[in-house]
Amino acid sequence: MRINDSFAHSSKYALLVTVFLTLVMNIESSADPLHAATPATPRKFRIEKQWNLGGVGGWGLLALDANAHRLYIPRSNRVMIVDTETGALLSEVGGMKNVREMVLDDSGKYGYVTDPTDGTAGFVRVFDRSTNQLVTSITTGLVPAAIAFDRATKSVLAFNSHSHSATVIDAATNQLTATIPLSGRPAAAVADDNGNVFVTLPALGEITKIDVAQKKAIASWKLNPCTGPAGLAIDSVRHQLFTTCENHTLIAINADNGIVTTIGGVSPGSGDIDFDPRHNMLFVANISGTLAVFRRGSSTRYDIVQQIKTQPGARTLVVSHDNDKVYLVTSKFGTNTTTASQELQLRPTPIPETFSVIVVGR
Repeated sequence: MRINDSFAHSSKYALLVTVFLTLVMNIESSADPLHAATPATPRKFRIEKQWNLGGVGGWGLLALDANAHRLYIPRSNRVMIVDTETGALLSEVGGMKNVREMVLDDSGKYGYVTDPTDGTAGFVRVFDRSTNQLVTSITTGLVPAAIAFDRATKSVLAFNSHSHSATVIDAATNQLTATIPLSGRPAAAVADDNGNVFVTLPALGEITKIDVAQKKAIASWKLNPCTGPAGLAIDSVRHQLFTTCENHTLIAINADNGIVTTIGGVSPGSGDIDFDPRHNMLFVANISGTLAVFRRGSSTRYDIVQQIKTQPGARTLVVSHDNDKVYLVTSKFGTNTTTASQELQLRPTPIPETFSVIVVGR
């Protein structure tokens, strides 16, 4: 009798345990989808690699062909081409004098480089990306610097600093098709891929919108409270432009009506700015060697989420929209020991053979 009672008691206990475990498993199973839906904390950005490329001279704004794993770097009298998978210097495009900025077409065929030479004549140098050889030079206004490619019209626009104008080039024929006058000295430029190109006019504190098909400026907007707008980036989906300002503000501009919203602050000496549409992030580099990462909180607010210490002078960048990589370039700096003006002697000068690419990722 005691054995039967004990057996009955143990059987009831086992049944209770089984029910309890079943309930726990059901609860955990039902919680799994909720757990899976909770977003993981984004990985932090960090310096992954640094490639020493050496060489002499300064550098201009970068161009990236993510599909071909090519990083293009304007370097004084040439363009360096770097394999972004290995960091190897693949080739250089020569035959230039004083290059500033460059852009790639969307066909994979040509690269376009602004070359103001000695300031008395300006050109856009066109090179074949399969042979890395120059194919033609197109005359522009004086001191071309900023440049943009518009996918909608297959046009290249080179912005002439001293002539206060934009040279329009048909990328299909590599022929000059128009010169668009501007009301001030142009600086940074960006295309929205819908037939519009935007360019900052720092001295006037303005941004100008160009209709490429009409080949004319169709709007100019004051950027108050921003003074001296510098770099320029775009969110084509939300029709927002972004620029950093001399008064250390970060602003967004409505690309349809020019309405300005202050969305953050930036450090003195801010340089390039780029936008990653996949993650709604802005990247701002500054001359002291810090890369600031902003994430979109709303249409009127971007929050700084990280600051990565890079290297002094690393204020030139380009963001890959495919693999969460940011490429920055810089070198070590010294003083100018050549015969030059006092201003140039005091200006930090790149030390030969110390030029490098910094790869930031996560």
